[in-house]
This record gives sequence, C-alpha cells and structure tokens, in this order.
Amino acid sequence: MDDPSSAEYAAMISDIDYVSGQLKQLQDQHIPVIWRPIHEAANQSFWWGAKGGAVYKKLYQVMFDRMVNHHGLKNLIWVYTTEPGDNDWYPGDEYVDIIGRDMYKTGDHGSQVAEYNRIYAQYGGKKMVAYTEAGSIPDPEILERENAGWSWFQIWSGDYTIGTTWNSVELWKKTFESTYVITLDEMPNLRD
Repeated sequence: MDDPSSAEYAAMISDIDYVSGQLKQLQDQHIPVIWRPIHEAANQSFWWGAKGGAVYKKLYQVMFDRMVNHHGLKNLIWVYTTEPGDNDWYPGDEYVDIIGRDMYKTGDHGSQVAEYNRIYAQYGGKKMVAYTEAGSIPDPEILERENAGWSWFQIWSGDYTIGTTWNSVELWKKTFESTYVITLDEMPNLRD
C-alpha cells in the first residue's frame, strides 16, 4: 500500500480498474449500485483488515478515489460495514454514504434496536444505517414497535433462507405480507 511503484500496488490498481469497468456498464444504463466493498474489516478475518485500521483506511480511500475521481463512477452508494470498537477502521464520512452492520444470531428475530441506536449515535445521526447481513429475519412487528430504523435488512443465502434453523416459513410469509416491509414489487419506479 505504501509504494505506488511496486508490482503489488500496480496489481491492486489493475483490479480496481477492471471492477470499475464493470460498474461503468451499469452506470451507462443508469443503474445505481449499493457498493459494500471490503466489509467487516475490523474483525481481521479478511486480508483487507488483517494489517490494521490505518492500512484498511488507505486501501478503502485509494479504491474510492480511483473509482470516483479517476473513473468517474457516480452510481455507487458506498456502504461501510461497522463492528463494535472499529473506529480505527472507519475511512471517513466523505467516503461513506451508509453504515451497515452484519449480525448472525441464530433464531433471534428481535429488532436489534440497541445495535441500531449505538450505530446511529456513533455516527452522529448523519448516515443511514442498514442491517447488511443477517441470519435470522427481524420480526417486522418488533421492528415497528421498537422503532428500529434499519434502512433495509438482508438475509444471507443457503440454509438461512431454505432451512428452518434460522427462519421459519411462517416468518417469511409474515415478513413479505407486512405493511412495514417494502418488497421489490412494491418499489416505485424511480426512473421516471
């Protein structure tokens, strides 16, 4: 990361350029992209977070600069995935549009409102907050009752969606039928 003349740095830029070309095709079709790159960095399980917060921030900022300023991508909505105690990894308000949180709590269909409130307060109420990965569906009645203002929630695939350990068929139906949850078929046409 520190030597722009190195082969490693050139390879990184080449990868960013390739991905930018793919994203540019979507921009040319006026398609916005919720872009959540190099997520969950502070848990250091992934290579992009393993060297600490300073290196991660630099990587995120280089990617942002290359994609936005060099390639002119304007269709990306930048999502940073936060974890408790990750202040050293946050790339900065100017690089992030939405704050996301990933949580896998087997069979816990609560609103996770305490985590929502913590994140909202941590970022001064300046960012939308999303439940970017979940194993168990938050019950829409609880979400509404507890005023958990997640912008969206996304359930992971595989056993999280087809098995019953994480989510029941009844809860899936309840969620899709809830007036509190907006599904794709209920989205307005934003292109007109």
